[in-house]
Amino acid sequence: MRISPIKVTNLFIAVLALVNVNVTSASVPLGYYSDKINDRVIAFNPRTMDVLNIISTNGASPYPIDNAGDKQVYVTTRASKSLDVIDKESMQLVETIHLSHYPRSVTYNSTNQLAIVSGVRKPVTSVIETETNRVVGVVGEEMLARPTGFGGGLATGHPFWVTEDKFLLLDREKRKIDLYRVNKLGTDNYTVDYLYTLDVPSSVHHIMSVPKATGFQKDLFYAVAEGAPKEGIAPAIVAFELSGDQLYHSNTLFLSSDEETVGGMGAHHASFHPDGVHIYVGSNEGQTFVVNRTEMRVVNTIETGKGNGHTTMIPGRMLAVSTNHSDTFMTVIDLNTHKKLTDIEVSQLSASASNKTQSHTSSFDPKNDRYFYTAASNDGSILEIDLETLSVSRQITLNGSYPIQGVYVW
Repeated sequence: MRISPIKVTNLFIAVLALVNVNVTSASVPLGYYSDKINDRVIAFNPRTMDVLNIISTNGASPYPIDNAGDKQVYVTTRASKSLDVIDKESMQLVETIHLSHYPRSVTYNSTNQLAIVSGVRKPVTSVIETETNRVVGVVGEEMLARPTGFGGGLATGHPFWVTEDKFLLLDREKRKIDLYRVNKLGTDNYTVDYLYTLDVPSSVHHIMSVPKATGFQKDLFYAVAEGAPKEGIAPAIVAFELSGDQLYHSNTLFLSSDEETVGGMGAHHASFHPDGVHIYVGSNEGQTFVVNRTEMRVVNTIETGKGNGHTTMIPGRMLAVSTNHSDTFMTVIDLNTHKKLTDIEVSQLSASASNKTQSHTSSFDPKNDRYFYTAASNDGSILEIDLETLSVSRQITLNGSYPIQGVYVW
């Protein structure tokens, strides 16, 4: 059931775009969603569910939006060789960073204030100095990639920092993880050096490190291997270690060994349970696998929804919310029992070949974790979900929009 819808008309958006909005991000939480259909970014206050600004991008097809320091976010415009920079305080586009390749996604390192952005068509990564928004290095292979596994044709997965000066490039076509190191020379110059390659059973979408608060080994990492259904390769969790300048394979857990079920499977993102021991990983056919990472075995399977892609953990309530990209509902899971509680209907429209029913990005309010925020992308709606009533409590409906991925700044 939908409660208190807030409809935003195209006229309102046009007027809003002319207003010079100035809000201090330290006092006002911000949510940013990319609208790749209309080449713009939607900025809103999740606590009031007010749209604060509509920002047109210089680049085409904005998709991920990522923090790039305390003062700015980077908008990845995948159909242009550039990144757009939005100032968090003014919520205005202030700069465009030109790249030698089309960008896939960005990861920021707060220790060295560098960002890395991987490639869409080529397995490359650019290194950006965020204080100056200057590209200081580009590494990888300057050749078009054609991945054949689950997860589409993007050349790379999400880039990942393993230390303050070492990062990973995920080559999806060649099914490998490359390790690089950034060296700063003086005040202005950098070098980026290749160190090592680790082969993986299928293309890797992203990497996870064990949460620091759990006190577990910090140099142990987990890769989500997406799987290759047409080749009979199931999705997998790949454990590996960093030691010096090398990566060492520890263990691989395939999520299925049943040839009949593998054809419908495919992994996207995984998340750590608050206990640091269990990993939740969704699969395309509509299940969430609960993995005990210390034993590297599946301890439970939860029926969720089609296109299961993300699991957001809410530790204060010991709840998780599963994003089902190809279904009309999200799934709420009890983290104490690893069991499903209920489904919450969030979309009136079904998924299409190009559009998803639910966004990649969700969050909860750290000051009041009763409320969970996400988007029904195909419906053009940004949603607030009440985790006590387990229903949609408020929404912003943006006519003709497609809010698909972004970031929350609390």
